[in-house]
Amino acid sequence: MTTLKGHSGNILDLDFNVNGKFLATSADDRVILLWCLKNLAQKEHKSVRVNVEYDHATRVRWSPDSRAIVLASALGNAVQVYRVGRREDGSPGNVEPLLTFKAAHQAELVNVGIACNGHFIMSISKDTTLCVWSLKGDLLATLDTHHMNNYYGCVSPCGRFVASSGFTPDVKVWEVCFSKTGEFKEVKRAFELKGHTSGVFSFAFSNDSTRMASVSRDGTWKLWDCNIEYQKGQEPYLLTTGEFPCTTPSCLALSPDGRTVAIANEEDIHVFCGRTGSLNVKFEQVHSEPIVNLQFSPNGSYLAAAVGKHVLVFHNVPGFQNTIGDLEERKKNATNQSIRDRLQLQIDEARNALKSLQLKDS
Repeated sequence: MTTLKGHSGNILDLDFNVNGKFLATSADDRVILLWCLKNLAQKEHKSVRVNVEYDHATRVRWSPDSRAIVLASALGNAVQVYRVGRREDGSPGNVEPLLTFKAAHQAELVNVGIACNGHFIMSISKDTTLCVWSLKGDLLATLDTHHMNNYYGCVSPCGRFVASSGFTPDVKVWEVCFSKTGEFKEVKRAFELKGHTSGVFSFAFSNDSTRMASVSRDGTWKLWDCNIEYQKGQEPYLLTTGEFPCTTPSCLALSPDGRTVAIANEEDIHVFCGRTGSLNVKFEQVHSEPIVNLQFSPNGSYLAAAVGKHVLVFHNVPGFQNTIGDLEERKKNATNQSIRDRLQLQIDEARNALKSLQLKDS
């Protein structure tokens, strides 16, 4: 659909802000670009340039209010926070360093994240260390994931959980607990995703954190129902298992509604239906460089891929097709006419949105 160009080095990470109006990218050129996505159909796209002095950011995440970005620095191997100013039109303005956390990781950082409620920041490194921090940089908790090596970790969109995966065949999820007055209490085990037979390269949550998807070295991806009473020992339900026979590291994105799974491996992107496990579409050889990150926009309309010096942005046509298929299946099984009518309205909305995207692509 469109390509974002502006970096002189290879992009290492990308992140949409909470409303999808802005995209942050970090690269090994010691630059972070904050892109305005007001009109993706245009050939030129405005961005704000942020120079990372004497270092570069391997990971970048927007704060919930889009007034800060959280970085993982490469040489310093630490969490950094930059303040993002605002222009009169609401777009990002002046960006300046605000805080550098103390070094707490011996191994290279794999990811950073910030809770949507602003309660904490997470960092995870390649050994087995996962740290939970206050926004002021106080270390609240250090976890040993027991993965032997961590491959990935993140904060859930609901802001309650941190999760990790690695060399072991499971995904571990912990709840970060706070008192009613906002004081940190503890980090405790919530649940685990069990079912893979080899290491888990990557995983992702749906927007409401009730579904999770994972991709493993065992040649499969899985979709899980995590809307459970884990306090009572209830385990996640396996909904779908699909084939993805790649043994090299892959990155995964789950659409906000949990209906579409996208997996990137080397230069290819595979998009799957979460309900059936079938392959919707395969984008082959999208670039000469391998894809390093993949993310759906918050409204599910776009899929962004970081590859080489560029960001490729695709219309999420398969996602709308999967939404229509899921709603039609639910309508067929509905026993109440009012429910069928409500589902039909949702089907019509999804069809209109799909038609609009197809017209833009034609």
